[in-house]
Amino acid sequence: MRREIPAGRLLEFEAAQGWEPLCAFLGVPVPDEPFPRSNDRAEYTAMLKERLKDAAP
Repeated sequence: MRREIPAGRLLEFEAAQGWEPLCAFLGVPVPDEPFPRSNDRAEYTAMLKERLKDAAP
C-alpha cells in the first residue's frame, strides 16, 4: 500500500494514538469526548468472567 498511495494521502494509524492524528489527517476538529475504546483488556476480562459465571452448572 505504501508504494501505491502517496505519503500525504495515507494515514498509518493505531487506535491507541487517540483522536489527534486521525482528526489532523482528516482536517476536522478533535471531539470533546474521549476516543472510543472497545475490547480493551479490562472490558474483555469482565465480559469473559460474566459469561463463565452464566455458564457454570
